[in-house]
Amino acid sequence: MARTSAPSNSYLRASWLALPLLVVLAFVLVWPMLTLGIQSLTTEDSVFTLERYINVMTSERYLSSLALTAGLALLSTVLALILCVPAGLYISSDNSLLGKILAVALSIPMSLPGIVIGFFIILLVGNTGVVPLLFEAATGERQIQIAYTWIGLTLGYVYFQIPRVVLVIRGASDGVSDEVINSARALGANTATIYGRVILPALRPAIASASALSFATAFGAYGTAATLSRGLRVMPIEIAAAFTDNFQPATAATLSLVLAGVTTAVLVGVNAWGARKNVRSAV
Repeated sequence: MARTSAPSNSYLRASWLALPLLVVLAFVLVWPMLTLGIQSLTTEDSVFTLERYINVMTSERYLSSLALTAGLALLSTVLALILCVPAGLYISSDNSLLGKILAVALSIPMSLPGIVIGFFIILLVGNTGVVPLLFEAATGERQIQIAYTWIGLTLGYVYFQIPRVVLVIRGASDGVSDEVINSARALGANTATIYGRVILPALRPAIASASALSFATAFGAYGTAATLSRGLRVMPIEIAAAFTDNFQPATAATLSLVLAGVTTAVLVGVNAWGARKNVRSAV
């Protein structure tokens, strides 16, 4: 009996360590979500209603905003994975000065607010940005003025997602066994085969997690969208407008919960898919 109680006591002690985090989550997550739920599901007379959710899900304006937000989040996530998976693998395997400099450079966007990233895009491809001015100097006509288009907004989202994807891939790639890679190389596998048949399958759960994190980050991004989205009404902009411009807190609460529901479903679904694929590959 003593042998079985020791792990149980250790587990209980570890559970107490999580108590402060649970208290914080109760105040900054559970309570606000409950408040939003009450506001979105009750009328001014405290009568239960689904009218606001029906209005949101049947509104052409909000459905277009939801589709635009999802499309931008998906596109920026795919681009971020294409750019950052190779970069994360390179950084984890290279201890040279160049690798360290690249690791620091790719982590800089993590500390920048979305508004600053939006300004970077404006300085790069805005109406008086570096790229349009270079085109004007070379051809006499300004071109690539895309900061305030969906392309510029996508670039801002990708820049914002870079450190998050790189950190996940970099941490997971450290767990790939060198023995397996060396064995594959000894059997005659070339570099492309090793990456395609050994490394990337081992990183599948990490890629799934990075995809979910990147998508959720882009789906809820506000600062970059507020800076660049002239006429592009993504969901965070609609939420802010409902609360501040139109003073419709109940509508803002409804939109917030719809956004939270979509991102939560994506996070849970993608992580579950990655875990299931990992189990199948292990079997």
